[in-house]
Amino acid sequence: MKRTERKQLKENELASGLNRFTRWIRQHTKKIRIAALGLVAVLVLLVGIKYLLDYQKGREASYLSEVLALKADLEEKPENLAKLESLSQKKRYERMASLALATYYLEKNDLDRAEQILVKVKDKGRDLTHYQILDLYAQIQIKKGSYDQAIEIYRQIEKEKPGVYPLDVVLFRLAEAYEKQGDKEQAQNVYRDLQANYQHTHYGYLASMKLMNLETSK
Repeated sequence: MKRTERKQLKENELASGLNRFTRWIRQHTKKIRIAALGLVAVLVLLVGIKYLLDYQKGREASYLSEVLALKADLEEKPENLAKLESLSQKKRYERMASLALATYYLEKNDLDRAEQILVKVKDKGRDLTHYQILDLYAQIQIKKGSYDQAIEIYRQIEKEKPGVYPLDVVLFRLAEAYEKQGDKEQAQNVYRDLQANYQHTHYGYLASMKLMNLETSK
């Protein structure tokens, strides 16, 4: 077959393919339009969701900054306590303001007041603030001698394995709860877990020190 004939044949095949594609496009124009509109709608929805999430994060950061500023100046400005109390009654500030208030009362060793504040918010949400509240609530239980309740809380957090909250902190406080309860065997088991799995962290190092003290005190 001559070169010109082969070239003509390829051109005919290309033209035929284009014609078939054009006919297919015409036959399915409606479906293609619907699919394109659907894709545009999905993209608009995704952009809208991202915008809302960014907006929500911005608002939460603003609320947190306001609460932390009030907490930081409490010693110099006692009137901030009333402001925090007021914010804790507002839904958007409720958990953050309650956490700040409970921390303040814990520092003042008013365990009952700190506990009362956290009881109202400790089962709300599943974000960083939620686990901070649970951790503080468990610390209060330890200080009050309610070790079983603190252990239950820390075991539940351990089971949930929240990505937003450091598990080594939870395990260290769990081990301390066992230790203060007098269950040295369980305390050592948790400290060993920390030593093995979090050896390069601050709490992994502290767990090693705790283990040494427990073993030498036998």
